[in-house]
Amino acid sequence: MRISLIISEENKALERDISRLIDVNAFYMRYYPGHGETPKERRRMFQELSKMKAEIEKADLIIYARSYGVFSSEGWKLLHSFFSKPVIISTEEIAKRVREKRVFLVSPYNQYRHDYEVKWLREFSKVVGSVALGRTGGDAISSTPPHLVESSVKIGHENPEAEIVYVACTILSTLPYLDRLKGGKPVITASSVLIEGVKWDG
Repeated sequence: MRISLIISEENKALERDISRLIDVNAFYMRYYPGHGETPKERRRMFQELSKMKAEIEKADLIIYARSYGVFSSEGWKLLHSFFSKPVIISTEEIAKRVREKRVFLVSPYNQYRHDYEVKWLREFSKVVGSVALGRTGGDAISSTPPHLVESSVKIGHENPEAEIVYVACTILSTLPYLDRLKGGKPVITASSVLIEGVKWDG
């Protein structure tokens, strides 16, 4: 199966990490501040995608491994309808797995971006605890030491209210050490849900 992977130019780790598990052809999009949810931001996003669309659709399956433009069900619908091939969207896959659950969030973000992630999760789940690792920008996030993520996830496992632990951000490298995140509760990461989505689709 041929797979196209769409990622932000800020994402230095995912193509490498995911290629160890599945074959992908990566397409990099420009990074813009914001969340891509305004009409102006969406127009710009789809204009950029239009230039790559023909090449992207040579695949059997498309992975959209960004949150930009897809923080809502409206964004998911627009992206699915834009492409003629099946699309796996990171934020949509996360929402499916945490919906109506009590979630412990681990994010690599600074407090401002972390709070936005909490707000987003609360639209369809209950956040019972969280850890923000306080990192800003792609380089800082992609270079996050695994032991910081592991120790934060352990706090989630020990939270008596949490049903599931969610580790945010596809820029954060988690695929190489997923086994070390296992514990008493299910753990998903923004990258692991993409692999799971491919398995379900394929």
